[in-house]
Amino acid sequence: MDELNSSPPVEAQDDLEATPEWAVDAPPPPAEAAVKPPRPKRPYGITLLALGVLGIAGWGLLRMLLAAWQWQFLAELPGVSPLYMALSGLAWAVFSAPLFWGLWRGLPWAPRLAPALVLTYAIYYWLDVVFLMDQLSGGALPKNWLFAILLTAVMLGYTVWALKRPAAKEFFRG
Repeated sequence: MDELNSSPPVEAQDDLEATPEWAVDAPPPPAEAAVKPPRPKRPYGITLLALGVLGIAGWGLLRMLLAAWQWQFLAELPGVSPLYMALSGLAWAVFSAPLFWGLWRGLPWAPRLAPALVLTYAIYYWLDVVFLMDQLSGGALPKNWLFAILLTAVMLGYTVWALKRPAAKEFFRG
């Protein structure tokens, strides 16, 4: 019976034998996975552009909320329907918020969408001023129309400039 209960002699274990079997047999990680280059820092110009887009989203959300809150009052006024104000505000909030996120995070689709959204917003603004406000003001442009045209041009130019800079291209490629 001694032979059945006796165990084989224990040999001295070296470091390899102390390591679990799954760790010894695992292949080493690939070199490119081990060292990932740091993501480029968001350029200041892109930060400003993203905050501008966030401003459009916030303005749209505010417009929608105020139209809903003051619905009865706005419905009694001549001119633009509160439904138009609420839906246009909602649309700008819904379309601008994801673009803000894409610009902020450096997502690759954001630099293609940003000029389109900014141009669309500029067209919307001028159609709103010329056609809708025209009804309320008796056919006159607002007194600040020259400033508004210059601001529109600066906004469009800045968008293109900020997105075409090498640091911005690297950030979105990142």
